[in-house]
Amino acid sequence: MARRPERTEESDDKFFDTLTGILAEAYGSHLHFGYWDASGDGSLAAATSCMTDQVIKRTRVRAGQRVLDIGCGTGAPALRLAHVCGVEVVGVSVSAREVDRANERSRREGLAHRVRFESADAMSLPYADGSFDAVWAIESMSHMPDRGRVFCEIGRVLAPGGRLVIADGYHRGAGPEASSALMDTMCTAFRMHSPPTLTGYEDLFTAAGLRTLESLDLSDHAWRSIGYLTETLRTRSPEFAHVLGEAAFTHLMECLKEADAAEIFGYVLLTAERRGL
Repeated sequence: MARRPERTEESDDKFFDTLTGILAEAYGSHLHFGYWDASGDGSLAAATSCMTDQVIKRTRVRAGQRVLDIGCGTGAPALRLAHVCGVEVVGVSVSAREVDRANERSRREGLAHRVRFESADAMSLPYADGSFDAVWAIESMSHMPDRGRVFCEIGRVLAPGGRLVIADGYHRGAGPEASSALMDTMCTAFRMHSPPTLTGYEDLFTAAGLRTLESLDLSDHAWRSIGYLTETLRTRSPEFAHVLGEAAFTHLMECLKEADAAEIFGYVLLTAERRGL
């Protein structure tokens, strides 16, 4: 098993600052996998925006309620949620620069009174019990060293009956040796931790006092994003090599040539709720 870099707040801050800046130029404001269907225009920007809407639909929040965004990135998804639903949003990230940029975006859009972003660790959230009506995490759980601890924190800050929505990768199960090497390599390069299986996610929810409502496999709608990621890695190779390390980047590109990421990674939209007291 490839060894992941030791997680420190300072190293994470610098790493994600740089990575977000590079990827945002290719992906746009909604910095996550896209959702493609027959009604879309086929662009990456439209698809990533559509994925955000898939998550928003499942939060089922209404005006005046409060939502926590774990791993806020650019802040664009949180701001879209606030515009669409009239809610208050608090976004958190370990990257101080992401937080600053997201707050600036909130001010530009005239939403600073309802949407703010703060530096915080999802494994130790600085919020009171039951203080949010919904929580979401869009492709941020993969960077958490202890998912179980994060889900317990989410269960704590959610109000009874409050919803959690997760959009992220999952482990499809044992694959060929090349695919296993690709998983290890991708996780090392991007400071991720191997994703659970779908059953593994549900077990984590249960342990945190959360009840699974929906497990929707979106792999067929999302995997065009892998092509965009690979092309971005190729065209911006000097920058990625600098961020990830020359050897790690070279190994990653070699593994991507040899194995199909879709063989081991699926993409899922999970909805759960906090059990009532």
